[in-house]
Amino acid sequence: MSWLKRHMRTIAMVILAAILALSLTMTVVQQVQDRENAAVNAAAAELAGLPPSQSRPVVEVDVSAPVADTIPPDAAALLELNLAALRAVNPDVAGWIEIPGTELSYPIMQGVDNHYYLDHNWKQESNRGGSIFLEATCGADFSDFHTILYGHRMRDGSMFGSLRNYKEQAYWQEHPDIYVAVEGHVYRYAIFSAHESGVHDLTYRLDLVESGLQTEFLQYCASESVIDTGGALDSEHILTLSTCTGNGYRARWVVHGYLAGTWES
Repeated sequence: MSWLKRHMRTIAMVILAAILALSLTMTVVQQVQDRENAAVNAAAAELAGLPPSQSRPVVEVDVSAPVADTIPPDAAALLELNLAALRAVNPDVAGWIEIPGTELSYPIMQGVDNHYYLDHNWKQESNRGGSIFLEATCGADFSDFHTILYGHRMRDGSMFGSLRNYKEQAYWQEHPDIYVAVEGHVYRYAIFSAHESGVHDLTYRLDLVESGLQTEFLQYCASESVIDTGGALDSEHILTLSTCTGNGYRARWVVHGYLAGTWES
């Protein structure tokens, strides 16, 4: 009996060591892929001629005006973005997203479905960090009433990992805008709502215009928000950023913005 106990303990120790080794290996692989994805996205910014957001002066934007008289440095930099250089590498590049003053600055992809760019970077290389990508059925020119962008909630804060910070009122006050650059245009979306949503909630309806649900959708977003922004009633274009929460497959964290400014090159 003692012989069996000794061997059971040995087997248990071997199994525990194997589990620890596997866990360590997975952690190392994840860290390597995170660094690779960061380098690939930095290369995208360099190829597109986009200077780091930290090097641009901070300019207050008049959120009450549909188009500011003076183009902020962030919008000006995005107007000069060389999307053609990125599309020469991958024609799926639809634009660029940036939240000024943060590290959220990435190319936007649009594939034939909503699965491919979950685990492929903008150069179509396999990577668990994936890409920021546009809902496959949305217009690439962002002209729909409701446009959705997806991205992973990475632990290191990359991709859409920083969106979790919009649970705090102070963070929204410091970073109230989302900028999106497409061919010839830069759009500024003023963030008006952040909340947790189910995958089958009104958040993910794309037939809002056909169903006459625009007002209901805006009221829903405002009522669910965990930050107080004043809402966005009667807005004609809404951008939703969607990421996971860590609370299961059916829960998502979303940040909504309404179109508040447009600049043309």
